[in-house]
Amino acid sequence: MREAIVEAAGRCIVALGHAALSTRVVAREAGVNQSLIHYYFGTKERLTLAVLERMNQQLLKRQAEMFASTGSVADKWAQACRFYQEDLRSGYVRLLTELSALGVSNPVIGAEVRKLRGQWRALLERAVGEALEQLQIRSVPAEQATAFLVAFWYGMEMEMMLGVPEEESPYWASLATFERFLRWLEEQRRHGAPATLG
Repeated sequence: MREAIVEAAGRCIVALGHAALSTRVVAREAGVNQSLIHYYFGTKERLTLAVLERMNQQLLKRQAEMFASTGSVADKWAQACRFYQEDLRSGYVRLLTELSALGVSNPVIGAEVRKLRGQWRALLERAVGEALEQLQIRSVPAEQATAFLVAFWYGMEMEMMLGVPEEESPYWASLATFERFLRWLEEQRRHGAPATLG
């Protein structure tokens, strides 16, 4: 029953967003008594965190499998960008952004969101380390490159959720440009260009 409630809440979040979510709406969607939601989760926030954690585990698994697959660094970057488009459509990015904002003033939510974001950071750092090795770049620590990517991605998410248009802040164009840079760099390596960054 708990999983059915989480699934129903996920559908409601995609359709309505976190702000419009209520335990009454979720109870109707799940076909259960509202008191059952309070029994399992206590608060709307706890229910929302359960939805986020469920989505998070599914997406971490998807991302880890992609990073572990064969293919170039540029191909994996392009796939990660396509995954991001899916995550925007699914409501995951919106939910993560909203809960991150709530976590600034709510220590319990903040701790949970930091834990989930930490799982992403660890996965990304491993992938970045492998990418740097594949590109023969050994003068840049993986944790520093990861910090740069995380900061860029979180900033992009926030501006997208705030409705900043592409012409004002061209994130999609920037993602495509970075893919072209990676493909150029891979081509340079294939032709024996130096692997140092100066």
